[in-house]
Amino acid sequence: MCKWFVPRKGPAFWGLINPEWSLCNKGRRQSPVNLEPSRLLYDPNLRLLHIDNAAVISYPPYLPSLLHHSLCAPQIHGSIANTGHSVVFTVDNTTTRHVNITGGPLSYRYQFHEIHIHFGLMNDAGSEHTVNGYAFPAE
Repeated sequence: MCKWFVPRKGPAFWGLINPEWSLCNKGRRQSPVNLEPSRLLYDPNLRLLHIDNAAVISYPPYLPSLLHHSLCAPQIHGSIANTGHSVVFTVDNTTTRHVNITGGPLSYRYQFHEIHIHFGLMNDAGSEHTVNGYAFPAE
């Protein structure tokens, strides 16, 4: 069993793991969540998500997407770490090219700093969030 595994899951138990996290069980917008598609509502007023200084590009089928992306899209320098249960990319503090995210449900402009891709050793574990109680290998 992994050293970071905690049999009790979710925000209600995080305060037991670390007293500094005790407020986690008192909030209303906590993560992880179980998404229930039958309870989701479509919002026609939801704006498109906009990412500044990033390119979504198409590429010829004979070129690998990573190669084409590295040649044509703006590059952001950072570091990658494998924690054993997630891959973390962190933007270098000295970067001069910032990626900003706005739109969608966001009220403000956010500067991209770090991304975590959670994964598991099994196909039914890894994701923090679930859909109808079903976990995924990664998210």
